[in-house]
This record gives sequence, structure tokens and C-alpha cells, in this order.
Amino acid sequence: MLSVAVDLQGPEPPRIYHDEAGAEFVTVVDKENVLAGLFGYRAIPNGFFIDESGTLRYRHVSGFDIAKPGTVDDVLAFAANGAIPATGNTGLASEFDYFERGLAHYQAGDLESARRIWLEGGAAEPDNWNLRKQLWAIEHPEKFYDGRVDYAWQREQLALSK
Repeated sequence: MLSVAVDLQGPEPPRIYHDEAGAEFVTVVDKENVLAGLFGYRAIPNGFFIDESGTLRYRHVSGFDIAKPGTVDDVLAFAANGAIPATGNTGLASEFDYFERGLAHYQAGDLESARRIWLEGGAAEPDNWNLRKQLWAIEHPEKFYDGRVDYAWQREQLALSK
């Protein structure tokens, strides 16, 4: 388990709350608010359950509170066996989340992980052109990088998917 505090002043202000709570997990500080850009939230606190492969499985944006009844049980169940809570605003990653997570893997040279994330995103958002195109470019680079983009092939793929 990892806690992330957002505080532009650095680690000292949130350390007081971490210590006061007697937390037995690590808290890091997102001093530049990078996670808000990656996950698309505008307020805190939030809860994100990310599995060991880096896949976002659950998110509760705004109002996530470990002191609320059931939240501790949800966290422990996810940690123990990957159980996803049935309550909360559980919308999984948005287009931006899928695209950015896939892009990070792509830029690191891990095309298979990028492909898996963009495929998952495409299944969640079948009308998402950005995700579809990135996936196609990985699976069929010859249709995109051999001197010209094959738009006729793309139209054929769209027709087949309907």
C-alpha cells in the first residue's frame, strides 16, 4: 500500500498527519501534482487500486476516506485477493488514463504492456479513436509507417468491428 500526499510545500506538512494516524505504510509527496494530470482528478482525497501489473482496477474520485465503514475492508480485500469494491464511484480509467498508461509502457519499450492497456481501454471505450489507432499502429506498423498511412485499411477495420 502506498499513500500519496499532494502538497506543494514538500513532505513536512503531510508527515504530521501520517505520523498522527500511526500509518504503517509509506507516504510519498506529489509536490508537482503529477498524479492529477495522469488520473484526471481535480480534488482530493482519492483512492486508486492498482494491481501488481500496473493496471488500474478501481478508482474512487473525491471523498475517498479510509475512516468510512467498509473502506478498510475494501482495501484489505483488494490487497489479499484483488477483489474490486462494488460501491463508490468506480469508473475505471478514462481515455486519458488508458492512453497515458499505455504511452508510458510504449516509451519504455514495453510494447506488449502498451498493447494490453490500449486493448483494455478500447474494450471499455469502443468509440475511442485515439486508443484504437495506437493499438493498430503496434499490431500493424506497416499500415502506418511504410511511407503513408493506409486509411482504406482503417476504414475496413472499422467496418469489420461493427
